Amino acid sequence: MKQLLNYANTYIRKMNISDFAMLKVCLCSLGLLAGLAVPKKHKKKAAGIAATTFAFTYAPLMTKLLVTVLEESKNQSTE
Repeated sequence: MKQLLNYANTYIRKMNISDFAMLKVCLCSLGLLAGLAVPKKHKKKAAGIAATTFAFTYAPLMTKLLVTVLEESKNQSTE
């Protein structure tokens, strides 16, 4: 668990303002998916938009996180 927190701290240090903005949009979309409270006739459309937004923001964030984790684990293995 401690190692996971170290990876997260390294990732946060590497983030820029657009990464934080994407993270917020991603979490907003996830929250919208978790608690859709729209009329039944618009529920499918709202879910589709939220799912698409989540997918397009989650993928780059997780890619950057995985690259950071791999770099950190590589650096630790060489030390």
